[in-house]
Amino acid sequence: MANMKVSVIICAYTMERLNDIHEAVASVMAQTLKPHEVIIAVDHNQELFQRLKTELPPEVKIVLNEGVQGLSETRNVGIRTATGDIVAFIDDDAVAEKDWLRNLTKHFENSEVLAVGGRAVPDWSEGKRPLWFPEELDWIVGCTYKGLPTNKNEIRNVPGCNMAFRKNVCQEAGLFKSEFGRIGKMRGVAEESELCIRIKQMRKKGTIIYEYDSVIHHKVPSWRLNLKYLTQRSYDEGFYKNMINRVFAESDKKSLSTEDSYLRYLLFTSIPGRLRYFYRQNSLLQMGAIIIGIAATGAGYLVGRLKV
Repeated sequence: MANMKVSVIICAYTMERLNDIHEAVASVMAQTLKPHEVIIAVDHNQELFQRLKTELPPEVKIVLNEGVQGLSETRNVGIRTATGDIVAFIDDDAVAEKDWLRNLTKHFENSEVLAVGGRAVPDWSEGKRPLWFPEELDWIVGCTYKGLPTNKNEIRNVPGCNMAFRKNVCQEAGLFKSEFGRIGKMRGVAEESELCIRIKQMRKKGTIIYEYDSVIHHKVPSWRLNLKYLTQRSYDEGFYKNMINRVFAESDKKSLSTEDSYLRYLLFTSIPGRLRYFYRQNSLLQMGAIIIGIAATGAGYLVGRLKV
């Protein structure tokens, strides 16, 4: 990594996370591997853009997405601004451990590594995990989940809150596509999956790696901790994964292999495991949450198919 420059990009969109953004930037600036540059890409928010320009250190680059609104194009603005060889992303409501960047980017010494995803640990707003919320559904709150399918540390796609790419590979693949991405708090949830599939099709011998020791702590606000959000987020997952399946149905027969493996894990490991301890309140509650998540995801997938 001695000759590789790493640009860290943080995307932001709301004044509500102003303090979180400061904490995220501070954690990046304190890394054991110093980034080549830190870029804040702001999505269609002039007030936040101006505020960050006055409050953050001058070495932090602040850029504004005035194109297509949403996370995808905001990330693309950050990538186009970056001058590093590697572009690393951390969410604006996350805090990185001191060795986060070193562990995330060390794999790029291998020329076949195209992208790397790290681990996201939930930082619960109430101080601890809700009794009813299973680890298997931590993806719903933007964190690494129990049952994540890996093959010798290789994964299909990186998590959006903690990821790094070779910049030239991103550019060759065409960057993130807005039709798969999110705007604000909800909807599009498949942009990382879609980009990683395109990258792998373009560089068939390349690999995408999961690095357990590259850790961020992702804040989980209370408004995400209810069945309404779980149901909506699961529905969106199914809807947008159907879009991916349609796009890659001919070129990649295994485009949803990660989801298939995860569903089997839920049905044949997670649910039966909790049935054995049905007398425990948390087992029944968590089993119910898993079943609701599966049903909502299936409904979203089915609606997506019917809209073709």
